Amino acid sequence: MKNKFNIGVDIGGTNIKYGMVSSSGRILACGIIPSCKTSGKKGVLRNLRKGIDSLLVSAKQSKFKINSIGIGVPGTVDLPKGRIIGIPPNLPFMADFSLRKYLRRFYPYPIYVDNDANVMALAEYKFGAAKGYKNCICITLGTGIGSGVILEGKLFRGSSFVGPEFGHTSIYFSGIRCHCGNYGCVEMYASEPAMLKRAKELLKKNRGSILYQLSQGDLNRLKAKDLFLAEKLKDKVSQKVIQETACYLGTALSSAVNLINPEIVVVGGGVALSAGVNFFKMIEKEIKTRAFPSATKNLKIVKAKLGNDAGFIGASILGEELDTQ
Repeated sequence: MKNKFNIGVDIGGTNIKYGMVSSSGRILACGIIPSCKTSGKKGVLRNLRKGIDSLLVSAKQSKFKINSIGIGVPGTVDLPKGRIIGIPPNLPFMADFSLRKYLRRFYPYPIYVDNDANVMALAEYKFGAAKGYKNCICITLGTGIGSGVILEGKLFRGSSFVGPEFGHTSIYFSGIRCHCGNYGCVEMYASEPAMLKRAKELLKKNRGSILYQLSQGDLNRLKAKDLFLAEKLKDKVSQKVIQETACYLGTALSSAVNLINPEIVVVGGGVALSAGVNFFKMIEKEIKTRAFPSATKNLKIVKAKLGNDAGFIGASILGEELDTQ
């Protein structure tokens, strides 16, 4: 086990992150390359192989043996076949594509493919904020909202690999129409685009906001990290948007907590990386206001520990996780 090394890749809409990781979670080499989605499927696959090839060169130079390659992708994945069966919102051309079959043409290793939020949850459970807990919910806040759930020490995928889709928990039955076709999904209220949309609307009546300075005159340049920075400076617009976001998340999570009764909720993704402690406390307060007291008595709401590396770390141990089932 000490000499066991795996390659993990996290394919995102903007970048592809990759790393060579030991079975104990130690990163031996890693990198990042643009997804090149403007070139379609060919561009993404070309850069995916560039990332993997660079790690194989490093492994050869260091005389490390590679045991498997794991890939995390947005969208629903048919686990046994390694086929993307859902439509990834930011990579729609990858739908109904057998990534495992494609990669087997180039690499003589066992290849595993799973949803990106699932591999993030697996990484946080094995090596991060959820280590030591058997039941946990992990969510990722970014352009969308993804989730992975660990039940009794096992990654839960559902009967047809669709679960869990926390981002599409409806909190308003007649709310905003979601790209999934439903109404009032929490993703339409608590994702980064939703946060920025509300901030821009509020800024029309708050010309003195610090956010104008942070955007350098172009509100389209604003990011979630700017909201959290402005919140620290007591900016009213940012405070309102962040409070509302925590309320939306807490409302949706309270239902999940009642349903699953986890020991811990781990919040990761780009939005969470920028957030301060107060954001997580607000989410926790909302959950404890709405969920059963018995379900929240010992519940912890924490920030993910592995940051942007969680995706490829979790992907790297997919083979080991599946072998234990």
